[in-house]
Amino acid sequence: MGKYILKRILLLIPVVIGITFFIFLIMSLAPGDPATLILGIDASPEQLEAKRIELGLRDPIIIRYIHYMINVLHGDFGDSWYNHYNVLTEFLTRLPNTMKLGMLAMLLSSLVGIPLGILTAVRQNGFVDYTALAAAMVFSSMPIFWFGLMAQMYIALKWKLLPATGAESFKYFILPAITLAAGQLAGQVRGTRTAMLDVIKQDYVRTARSKGASEKRVIFKHVVRNGMLPVVTHLGVSFATLIGGTTVTESVFAVPGVSTLLINAVKIRDVPVVMGIILIIACFVGIVNLLVDLLYAYIDPRVKLGY
Repeated sequence: MGKYILKRILLLIPVVIGITFFIFLIMSLAPGDPATLILGIDASPEQLEAKRIELGLRDPIIIRYIHYMINVLHGDFGDSWYNHYNVLTEFLTRLPNTMKLGMLAMLLSSLVGIPLGILTAVRQNGFVDYTALAAAMVFSSMPIFWFGLMAQMYIALKWKLLPATGAESFKYFILPAITLAAGQLAGQVRGTRTAMLDVIKQDYVRTARSKGASEKRVIFKHVVRNGMLPVVTHLGVSFATLIGGTTVTESVFAVPGVSTLLINAVKIRDVPVVMGIILIIACFVGIVNLLVDLLYAYIDPRVKLGY
C-alpha cells in the first residue's frame, strides 16, 4: 500500500509540471502587454520597458517558467502584479468560502441524489423512476446562473427567507449551495441509478433472493455496497473540482472565493495569481483522486489486488 501511494504521488509531479507549463505558455503568448495594463496607456516607453524588465518579460518563456517553479519549491508563489498581495496568502484567505460552498453543495446533492438514485433503480420503470428522471433532466438543463438569479429574486428578495449575496455567516451559503447542488443533482441521480441497475442484474443478487434473503438485505448488503464504486468516483470528481468549479455561483451571489479570484486574474493577465491557483488546484485534484482510489479498496477488497 505504501509503495502504491508513493508511486501515485511521484506520478503527480509530471502531471503538475505539464499543466502549469501549458497554462504559463498560454498566459505568456496571450495578446496584450502586461506592462501597459499595469501602468496604463499614458506611461512612457522607458517606464514600460523598465516594468517589462522588472517582471522578467524580456527573458525566454522557459527561463521564466523555471525561475517560477524554483520559487514555488521554496514556498514562494509570488505577488500579484496589479494589487501586490501575496498569492498564497490571498488564496488561503478565500479558500474557506469556496470550500464551505462546494462541500455544502456536495452534501446536499449526495443526501438527495444517492438515495433517490437507489430508489429509482429499485422501482425501475415505475412512477417514482419516471418522475425522478424527469426532474433530473429539468435541473440538468437549467443554466446555473439563471437558477441562481431566480432563487435570488424569489427566495431572497420576494420572500426574504435567505440573504441574496455575501458570505458573512453560514446562512449566506445556503442559497448558493442549493443553486450549485441543483446542477450536480441530476448527474448524481442518473449515475447512482445506472450503477445500481448494473448490480441488480448480477447472478449473486438473484442467488441471494432465491435463498430467501429479504429485499431490504439484498438491496443494502449486496446491491448498494457493490454498486458504490461508480458513485464514489462521481463524488471524488465533484469534490476535486470544488475549488475551481464554483465560478458562476460565486459570481452570481458575490461570494469572495477562489474561483472569482482566478477569473479576475485571468481577465487582467495577472500571471502569478493564475499560476499559483492552477498549481494548487492541480495538486488538490491529484491528491483527491488518490484518496478515491484508496477508498475503492475499502469498499471492494478485490481492488487491493492491484497494489
